[in-house]
Amino acid sequence: MKTDRSLSPSAMALLVLTAGALPQAQAQSYFGSPVEGTLCHTGETVLFACPSGQKRIAVCAAPVEGSPFGVLRYRFGSSSHTELEFPIRPQPAREYASGNSLGDGGRGTLVYLRLNNGGTSYTVYAEAVSPTYQRTDASERSGVVVERHGKLLSRLTCDAEARTYSGMLLDPKFLGDAVPLDPRVPPGFPTYK
Repeated sequence: MKTDRSLSPSAMALLVLTAGALPQAQAQSYFGSPVEGTLCHTGETVLFACPSGQKRIAVCAAPVEGSPFGVLRYRFGSSSHTELEFPIRPQPAREYASGNSLGDGGRGTLVYLRLNNGGTSYTVYAEAVSPTYQRTDASERSGVVVERHGKLLSRLTCDAEARTYSGMLLDPKFLGDAVPLDPRVPPGFPTYK
């Protein structure tokens, strides 16, 4: 007797639904959905992440005392080696981070988050620009600006063809709530006041 080993469409649908209910292997989340490929760790939310050449830039949030953004960590390096991470010990984000979301009269928007590590600040940013208000000429750029005692040290740009995760910076519970608003526009953005 020959057995039919093919699955009926309803059995296949049940199999797909069951597989979707299994725990996700990805460790980080972005707007509640699992993601992978950033420097964030298990249980952290991706606030900002992108590749820049062979390196990766990330700002990750962990919940503390009811705030989903209680502790922030800046990380820089490769997927196999983190070259810089701070703060080392958890401390309230308000003590070392600030940010803002600005517009320049309709042409563009800039959101940034400045994290201070001693006299050095690391400001991740994402800018969207549409000079003629048309989708055909819209562009985006993102990256990190590094300053020491207010002087520009370096600027790394996220790879244009890769995905940048930055939308969580605009969460209503983040800017002005979890971290104070920062009026100091990063260098290189003269149209934002």
